[in-house]
This record gives sequence, structure tokens and C-alpha cells, in this order.
Amino acid sequence: MNLIRSLMKRRQFLTAAGVTSTSALALNTLGGVVNPAFQTNVANAAVRTATSSLRGASNKYTHLFSPLKVGNVVLKSRMYFTHATPHFLQGPENYPGIPMRDFYIDLAKNGAAIITLRIIQNRVRKEQFGDSAHMIIYDFEDAGVQNYLDQMIESMNMYGTKAAFDLAFSTGGGMPAMGMRGMPGGAPGVTPGEGAAGMPPGGQRGGTQPEGQRGGTPPIGQRGGMPSMGGPPAETELSEEDLKKQIDTMLTQAKFYRDHGFGVAITRGGSSKSSIETFKALRKEWPDVLIMSRLSVSSTIENAVADAKKMEGYVDILTVQDSNASNSHCLSYNSEKNNPGTLKYVEAIKKAGVKVVIAPNGGYQDLDKNEEYIATGKCDMIAMGRQFIADPEYAKKAYEGRGDDVTPCVLCNKCHGVSFSGSWFTVCTVNPRVGIAQAVQKIEAPASSKRVAVIGGGPAGMKAAITAAERGHKVTLYEKDSALGGQLRHADFNPLKWSYKDFKDYLIRQVKKTGVQVLLNTAATPEMIKSKGYDAILVAAGSDLVVPRIPGADSKNIYDVLSVDGKEKDMGKNVVIIGGGGFSVDTGMYLAKAGKNVTILTSERELMDRGGPHQGEIVMELYQNLEGFSYATGATANRIAEGKVFYKDASGSEKSVAADSVVINGGRKPRMDEALKYSGLATQFYIIGDCSGNCGNIQKSIRNAFFMASQV
Repeated sequence: MNLIRSLMKRRQFLTAAGVTSTSALALNTLGGVVNPAFQTNVANAAVRTATSSLRGASNKYTHLFSPLKVGNVVLKSRMYFTHATPHFLQGPENYPGIPMRDFYIDLAKNGAAIITLRIIQNRVRKEQFGDSAHMIIYDFEDAGVQNYLDQMIESMNMYGTKAAFDLAFSTGGGMPAMGMRGMPGGAPGVTPGEGAAGMPPGGQRGGTQPEGQRGGTPPIGQRGGMPSMGGPPAETELSEEDLKKQIDTMLTQAKFYRDHGFGVAITRGGSSKSSIETFKALRKEWPDVLIMSRLSVSSTIENAVADAKKMEGYVDILTVQDSNASNSHCLSYNSEKNNPGTLKYVEAIKKAGVKVVIAPNGGYQDLDKNEEYIATGKCDMIAMGRQFIADPEYAKKAYEGRGDDVTPCVLCNKCHGVSFSGSWFTVCTVNPRVGIAQAVQKIEAPASSKRVAVIGGGPAGMKAAITAAERGHKVTLYEKDSALGGQLRHADFNPLKWSYKDFKDYLIRQVKKTGVQVLLNTAATPEMIKSKGYDAILVAAGSDLVVPRIPGADSKNIYDVLSVDGKEKDMGKNVVIIGGGGFSVDTGMYLAKAGKNVTILTSERELMDRGGPHQGEIVMELYQNLEGFSYATGATANRIAEGKVFYKDASGSEKSVAADSVVINGGRKPRMDEALKYSGLATQFYIIGDCSGNCGNIQKSIRNAFFMASQV
């Protein structure tokens, strides 16, 4: 205990002085610079470091950290950060702000060998639409903006990291897709198109909804009319005049970025003659700049190998991604655990002996698998983005051999933003610190170690227990069921939610590793908790299902939405789900894949919230093309009888649909009154998670639990 107190006092002093390294705390040395956005493990980490031998480099992931020589350049590791910069980092400033600079510098410090900077130059934001309006726009005509850019790139270079700039090739006749309007030395009169400087072509205008989702009620059985997302336009050859313009523009841009410290040029060109000629010109003019290109695959492996061979000798690094937009953004819905969709392509390219560094992209998150892919020669590098956001210490934990401690990304895409229009506010389901550095800066070290009770072992309860334990407190977690997990336990049964199962299992591991005492099959009572004399109580009692007052809702073969998983064999062929939203869609897809005919009835205008970029469209495309899945919006269920569910459609007409089994999702009611029974039993008392009434999903519950527990 004396050790804990002394370390806490030293932590408070060093934090005030701008020092955050736990090694510095334990060994009386100063190391590290304050980074409030990622500084949370206060006392317990320092105690572990002080009371055990200092953990240094591990031999577990040596291939992932082995240097790679590409031409005359040596890359420090095999990790490449892709086009995944969260939009929230940049405000209305026309220069790289402090959050943006910190983010990129942290990535460099964290082990990324190449970092892609997403930049759009000299655009007027109010003229952009949808996701384009959220992009990072700098004014490179301003020398002060260039100064901040130089500082950021120099800082990244000092950590041995190469900054990558994006050059978008024209994909058809006409002017190049990217220009540098107004940039010093830029091509006069060339205006950036929708594909400019890191912005994918074809940006969608905000608020657009797929047909059948705007409030109409598609007939039962109709699959909506969700348009295919498709891939990038096919390459066509440029005329000689247009090719010259493209090359001139590319060289102008390359010179600007090279002069500002960038070392890698990322191109959107492919294997066409026009692209090859542009590669040649870039190589001739700037031989010290690595050329990286993207290979979009979706057809045959043979075609992928042939295209890769065409770029041999012209590009240094080839990233391989799925050309289908639905698959290029991996979700647990459209991908398999530890089986990235592009793996078979990159394996074939390597086996064919193509002399290009191969870096697959899309779903490469697991440390052990990434190490295996490189060690066995399946690829040379790993391209990833979201994992660095989910766990900003990804490479640090890899260096220490702590793969089990890496926070798994659940592939929710909320780091792309939670809205397609208006604010581009960003969150992360598993990293509660993302996007609100101001709140993290307010976290203070505890003055003493306390005895803490956490009531409820769902995601909020587990996160609160972990956070409190990491802060040096003695924590006891009470869970009335036989296992931890709460609502996340449904992911054990639903193959579409494998990433959430990984996150649940991670939380359980961390509860054990941080020394939390777990009491399963223990329904806490106020009397029980009062008798223990805790200093702080955090109640994560969750919520109850709301059962709508529908005649027949108490009949046989009625399930609540949380009790379906694992019981599909007991259910009839025709299943009706009453109530829409993401949980109903997950359940409906799960049952449809199990061979059921599923119909979802919702009184809302849309089946589910579309949310921000990518996630909503991908899920919609999947369920609207899933056999056995159908839905009706604007449909109000009014009774269950005679093996049917009767409802009124949007026009007020009564209809019915066959229902051997019925699943009810009437929403959730916070157990707030239950939680308040523990008020006054300890000096510090907090209601967290769903029972607080301010949550409703995993991301909100995790964030709420983290910050509440950080006050103890």
C-alpha cells in the first residue's frame, strides 16, 4: 500500500510536469511527453512496472517489426497506416491543428512505417456534399499552413516514419482527377474533381437514402431496391494530350510534397498503359520517392496476378484491396474472422514471384495472424487503419508481446463519423477517449487506493471495473448470472457479430488481468453492499425489455429479442420480428441465415438508422439481398393470433403475415430505480451504462463507464 501511495504522489507530480511514461514513474527517470488523449492507466500500471522486471522487447512479433528494404529506402516495420484518418481531428482550420498533428505523430511513435495523410487542398467546404464536406481541407497557398505541415512531417520523420501523399489518376478521358488549384507551382486552371487528394471519386450527397427506405412500405418479400455500391470506375487509356497533362500535374504535386518531407507517393493508377507511363515519369523525376499503388481485386486470382506483374518494376509497394465497396470496408457482417477476403490474392501474387512489396488491406487486425502472414511469406507488409484507432498502443503492445491485451476493433465504422451530413463527430465503440481529448485532459490521478464495488457484469460494468482497477483501486464486481458479458453474450451465438464476441472476451480477460474480484451468481442487494463498507459504488444494472401491449403477446412461441440467439432450432419456419432498429436487423439476418423466413415490422419510416458513412449502406445492401429476409416500414402490429401477426400498413389498411414464432423488440427501459437503491451507501456513487438512461448502445456505455470510473 505504501508503494501505491508513493507512486500515486509521484504520478501526480510527473503528470503536472508533462511526464507520462510508467517506466519513468517506476525507475525515477523522465520519459515520454504528455498526450492527454491516450493517458489513462494511472497507478496500477506503475505498480506492475515497479514490482516486476521491466518488460522490454518481445520476440513474439519479430517479423512484424523487422525492417524492410525497398529500393534505397529502409522501412522500420511492416505496418502501414491507410486512408483512415478520423475526420473529427480537423475543425474549420485550414491548417493541421494540434489534434491532427498529435494523431499522426503518435502513429509514428507507435510503430507505423508509412502513414497516409488524407489531404484535400484549396476547396470551399460549403460547396462539398455528404462525406466530401467532412474531409480535411488545407490552404497550401498560405506559408503558415506549410510551416505547420513541415513541423508535423519532420516530427514523423524523426520517428523513422515515411509520410505518404495521395495522387489520384484520371480513370477516363478528360482532365486528371486531381489538381492543385492555387498551390504554389500548381498546374494553372486545373480544378480538383471528386477524386482529389485522398477523396474517393463518387462522393455521395448527404441525406440520400436507398429506394424503399424513405418512408414507403415495400411489399412483404420485396428486397427494397438498394443499389449496388460497386467499385471504382474501370481504367481507360488517356489521349496523348491528356496523358501529358496528367503527368505534368502529378510531377508538380510530387515536387511539392517531396519538398515538404514526404517520402511515399500513393497512386490510384493501375496497370493500364497510361498509368505505367505516369509511373515511369514519376520514377525518373523523383527516384528517392517510393511509389505505392492500389490493386483492386474481385474477379479471378489469375487476373490479380497478371495485373500485379504488369506493375512490376514500376511501383515499389502494391496494396491489395477488394474492388467491391461493400467488402473493402470489412464488417463482421461481410467478413470471416481471421480470413481476410484479399488473403488468397496476395498469397497467389507472392507465390508467382512478383517483385513488388505486397501489403494487403481490409480486415487485417489480429496481431498473431499478421505476424503469421509475414513470417510465412504470404505478404510483405500489413495495411490497416481502424486498429490503430481502436487501440492507440497497438504497436507498443506488439513490441512487448502482449497480443491478448490489444483492444479488438469491432469494425463498426463509427470512426468514419456518426452522421453523413452536418457535423462529422466521430466515436469509437471500444476506445472511449476518441474525439473528446478535452474530457480526457480533465482526468486526475487518484489520491489514494479505494475499495470499489461494481454491480453488473455487462460491457459497462466490466469497463468500469477495469478502469478502476487500472487506477490502483481494489475492485469487486457483482454479477447475478453465471457469466460476464451482459447483452454482449448474444454475440456468442450470432456469427454475424464475431467481432463483438472478440470484444466481450477481451473485456473478460482484462477483468481477470487487472485483479478484479468477480462474484458470479451473486445478485447484489443494498444490504449486502452496505455491509462491506465500500468507498465507491458503480451500478451497471442494465435495462429491461419493453413489451408492447399487443393482444397475443403472451402466447406461446413468443420471444424477446435478447433470448433468440441459440434457440433458432426451436423456432418455426416463419418468424416475425415486431420492432425495427439495428438489434432487430441483426436478429433477422441471423435467423434468415439459419433458414427462416423473416419479416420485420416497424412503425418507423426506416428499418434502421443509416448512421454515418459505409456501415449503414453495407448492412442495408447485405440484408436486402439476403434470401428469406423481408420487412415493412410504417407497419404497426396490433395483434397476434391464429399463427399470424396482424398489422396496419402506412396507409392504414390491415394486413397480416404468417408467424410460427414471434420476436418482440419494444425497446429497453433503464433499471434506474433499481440502481438508485444503492445511493448513499458510499461516498462516491455513480450510475453507469444503460441504467443511467443516457446510453443505449455499447459505444455509449463503454464511454460512460470509463469516464465515471475515472472519477474514483
